[in-house]
Amino acid sequence: MAVSVQSVIDIEAGVPEVMEVLADVKSLVDWSDAHRAVEIREADADGWPIVVWEKISQFGVSDEMVVRYEWYDGEVSWSLVESGTQKVQNARYTLTDNGDGSTHVVFDLEVDLKIKLPGLVVKKAQKSIADTATKGLRKEVLRRYG
Repeated sequence: MAVSVQSVIDIEAGVPEVMEVLADVKSLVDWSDAHRAVEIREADADGWPIVVWEKISQFGVSDEMVVRYEWYDGEVSWSLVESGTQKVQNARYTLTDNGDGSTHVVFDLEVDLKIKLPGLVVKKAQKSIADTATKGLRKEVLRRYG
């Protein structure tokens, strides 16, 4: 059964700075506790990552997955291409300029696992992922540009 989570935060930096951190997928190993390794397998002509391999480990579950990114003005999304433990992963960051130099960030994630996990573990993982996706992103953006 697929589970979804949404997390929202305001970051004291502009949309371009937030997008730059999101595009630096290799840095995920520095600011996301779940990420162990990241490799860009394909990038577009401007250097934006398109196909990315990731090794993750969280709550006792390890996985190697490949995701495909799509980049738009103020938005990035990705979807699962292959994974050992997941059937589905769809995620999206939507960034809106607040007009005061800060960015409103909405993170949406849908995951469907191939493996069965206790409900409590799934809930903890959802919270951890949502916190990393927003609070962890904010911390990294402010570290670079704050």
